[in-house]
Amino acid sequence: MRIHTLLGLLMVLAVNPAIAEKVDDRAAQRLLKVSKCTNCHSVTKEKDGPPYKQVAEKYKDEPDAVAKLYEHITTAPTVEVKGKEETHEQVKSDDPEEIKNLVHWILSR
Repeated sequence: MRIHTLLGLLMVLAVNPAIAEKVDDRAAQRLLKVSKCTNCHSVTKEKDGPPYKQVAEKYKDEPDAVAKLYEHITTAPTVEVKGKEETHEQVKSDDPEEIKNLVHWILSR
């Protein structure tokens, strides 16, 4: 029975990398503040951008969720805000580990 429980847990971790990664909440929130992400996003409330809970839900079954979200916050893609297209701001960090921590923080909401 224990081996099945362990295998099940490993499968969940493999499917949802946000669960597998330990997140530094303070560092993620500091980067959110410095990058001014909270001007458009909140954890639960709809603002100009979707709430992080909604983002986490959108990506929860995506095996490449970390890579997709990482690319989104580092490449300044075009996004729709209130019916018009804008360039999404890039996260203000050159440290891949710091950015990856933020991605995991968002996905863990």
